Amino acid sequence: MKFTLRLTLILGFLTLCAGFPAVVRASDSSRSQKDSLRQVVSRTDGPDKIGAYKELARLYRMESRKEGVLDTLLTIYDALAAEAQQTGDVAEQSAAGYNRLIALYDNWLFDEIIRQALAILAFQSENGLWKNYYQTYTMLLDAYRRKRDFDRALEEANRVYDDAKGRGDRAGMGVALHAVARIYTDQRRFPEAEKSLRESIEMMQDETAYLNTLASVYNHLVQNLIAQERYDEALAAARETEAVNRRFEAATKSPQISAWYNLYLTYADIYRQTGAFDKAQIYVDKIDSITKGSVRMYKERGHILYGKKRYREAVEMLDSAIAASPKTLEPKALKLMALTQLKDSEKAVELFSEVVGELQARHNTEYNAKLDEIRTQYEVDKYIAEKERNRNYFLFALGGCLLLGVLLGVMSYYNRVVTRKNLGLYKRIKEQDRLEEELVRLRAQTKGETEPETPLPGDRQQRELVGRLREYLLTGDNLSNADVGRDEITTALGTNKNTLTDAVRAVTGQTPMEYLRGMRLDEARRMLDSHPELTIEAVAFSCGFSIPSTFYRLFRRQWGISPAEYRKMAESQRA
Repeated sequence: MKFTLRLTLILGFLTLCAGFPAVVRASDSSRSQKDSLRQVVSRTDGPDKIGAYKELARLYRMESRKEGVLDTLLTIYDALAAEAQQTGDVAEQSAAGYNRLIALYDNWLFDEIIRQALAILAFQSENGLWKNYYQTYTMLLDAYRRKRDFDRALEEANRVYDDAKGRGDRAGMGVALHAVARIYTDQRRFPEAEKSLRESIEMMQDETAYLNTLASVYNHLVQNLIAQERYDEALAAARETEAVNRRFEAATKSPQISAWYNLYLTYADIYRQTGAFDKAQIYVDKIDSITKGSVRMYKERGHILYGKKRYREAVEMLDSAIAASPKTLEPKALKLMALTQLKDSEKAVELFSEVVGELQARHNTEYNAKLDEIRTQYEVDKYIAEKERNRNYFLFALGGCLLLGVLLGVMSYYNRVVTRKNLGLYKRIKEQDRLEEELVRLRAQTKGETEPETPLPGDRQQRELVGRLREYLLTGDNLSNADVGRDEITTALGTNKNTLTDAVRAVTGQTPMEYLRGMRLDEARRMLDSHPELTIEAVAFSCGFSIPSTFYRLFRRQWGISPAEYRKMAESQRA
């Protein structure tokens, strides 16, 4: 059968080389290979058939974004899984399920990934395929992340960690910590993400079978340090990543282009952000070298050109980046800034409206800060335009008025978008409050009448300790006292830090300080609703936040809306 597979592939290849023109030959090559592989599938069984299916799937994956290809690809994976099941090859059956999820991910079908992943995970767990299991779970967590469901993603990641810990599986614990770090990164909780990344590295340092994951964790640590603007530490971590990449290549005895690609991309990012654009260019060129030009670095080259103030060239490069990845907003935002520098207001406003529309459609709050920066840039441009108008009124009066009108229209539209978003968030928060009150009422009515259908989190002593903690925080001015810390709490409750931490985490899924912070934020929100006479700074101090800016940041992170915006929405609802 292996001879049949090889012979069919060779015949198919010879057919492709029959002298067609280059462009036609490339298209016909893929079609001919697919036809040859289908013949192998129809004539063989077992390993040969599985091998043909895998090669056929590889060819279709190269076209997975084309219309109709996804259905074909999923059908191939289903057939591959069925053949693997028939031959008893659980590893290939597991891989087919995982690759099915990759195909869905490539097409942004995150809900389908969430729906299908559990059955695949159950199969992998039953058969002890733990590395495949962790890969699949990472895909599931990525789907939750892309849907911005961070709470569920963290819940699932902690479940994986606890399960791996129970089995003494350090590699599994490291994979889970890596997933937690990526969730924290999406939430811009960089110090917490860094801690999880370093713990993940410690867990997987000696796990040779997971060197590919370890290289990825190191690379994410470098990116984390870049985000915190700790560039010297980022460079040091990048050099450590090089050592891991070499270990990875030595273990697999093959070049790991993907690992070096990620590292070179990170080096380019470090040097670009520190203004060393020539060094950044070197690493972009290295990527071209190792990928033989198959990966177009349009966005990265656009960044470098923008940094060198070659704005028009940057716009052309970023147009190529947008054409290659239309759903990615970063090159559009960078192009918008380049157009602003070129004073091309018409194209800038058109692109700005497009970006706002995409953000609204995808409910993506992550880019609000970037839009604020863009708005500030427009305000600066307006000031410059008005200053130039005053300097030479007769030449620039008409142009200044037109620009002002455009800016006011853009800002009015943007403010309406923000107001709709804030109102939606406010209503959702109040609905959550109502549901929570209804749940408490129902629990009070049924207390003692029926047993709970599911066990309560933690054991009885842990729940009692958390109840005493809540009672302590609500007593006197403990909640508003900014100096109250873990030592004071453990002393007052007559316990120790480890016991308190374990109890709070078991019952609430949080650390004691996160639990305290959450209660303070809840109290602050209630005060914003019921005390309109108090300033926001006064509310912050009253709830134990000694630094107002910290209060603003934590409130927005918790509720997705600033304290000032929340109060404005509350007042509009009262009116």
